[in-house]
Amino acid sequence: MKKVFFIAFLAVASLGELNAQEGVLNGGFNIGVPTGDASDISNLTLGAELNYMFPVADGFTLGPSVQYSHFFGKDVDLIGGGTLEVSDASFLPISGAARFNVSEKFVVGANIGYAVGLDENNDGGFYYRPIVGYKIGGTTQLNLSYSGISNDGTNISNVSLGVMFGL
Repeated sequence: MKKVFFIAFLAVASLGELNAQEGVLNGGFNIGVPTGDASDISNLTLGAELNYMFPVADGFTLGPSVQYSHFFGKDVDLIGGGTLEVSDASFLPISGAARFNVSEKFVVGANIGYAVGLDENNDGGFYYRPIVGYKIGGTTQLNLSYSGISNDGTNISNVSLGVMFGL
């Protein structure tokens, strides 16, 4: 796991070596519905994201990204009666982001990196996030994404709707 974190860190750090004068800072928020293993223990996710994107070709940008993802725990019914209150889980995904302008209004992209678990007994894992965006203004974009954190056969994932702003 330390190797994966180190590789993700190097990938994000190397993207920062590009010409900083051409970069664009953006940030945003999202709300989502847990899927996969996460849907058994959580019923809502909230997140925040900050990217610094560099143009590398016409309509194509790359850059480092850092997010915060919070999965709200829920009460789970136990067999034989009773309930178990599941704790919230928080992650800090550190990734490389790529975006491509398919048209004047639509963007597709992905983030790949490592999500650091911020809670006790939360190891984090490999982080991936495909994304589709729709530009609603010069510096504002609506996003639909799927994000997953995979570790030892467990997949903590969600589908989310978000908004990004140029900063």
